[in-house]
Amino acid sequence: MTSKLKTVTIPKGIPGTITLLQKGVRIHAIEGMSIREFMTEAIGLSADYAEKRVRAIFVNSSPVDDIDGVKIKDQDIISLSGALPGICGIAMSRDTVISGFRSDISARTSDAVRQGNAIITVKLFNLVASESGALLLEKGVIVDSVDVLEALKENSPSEINSKSGSILLKI
Repeated sequence: MTSKLKTVTIPKGIPGTITLLQKGVRIHAIEGMSIREFMTEAIGLSADYAEKRVRAIFVNSSPVDDIDGVKIKDQDIISLSGALPGICGIAMSRDTVISGFRSDISARTSDAVRQGNAIITVKLFNLVASESGALLLEKGVIVDSVDVLEALKENSPSEINSKSGSILLKI
């Protein structure tokens, strides 16, 4: 799929990239990967960073506690964040003393095996976006041109317009 997309390169650190990462970008992964494998293999985060800095993880709006047991599937939306503020942040972050109170809404573990390609929407927030966004953009992300134009505004690449469709965006 990415071979058919127009590749557009932007400068590193361009204003608006955090906004784009918060809205969500699409990347290729392997269906059945655990959340931990997704963070380290598909995104490229170090194992230590994924374990210690990524404190709140959501799959399709459900909080994740078990990053080894929850597996991804095609079309999932995965949100990654550092620590979230307040009592809600504590409740939604993984491995907290009160995370058990939200077990009814938490993502479920799966015994799915790695098989087939998946397109995953990734949303990065707060320190994860600022510290790891460039890593994701270096690999290349699939985005709709209208989202790029909206997020980057006057910093948008001149070679795209609102009718360009999906593109492969890289730094």
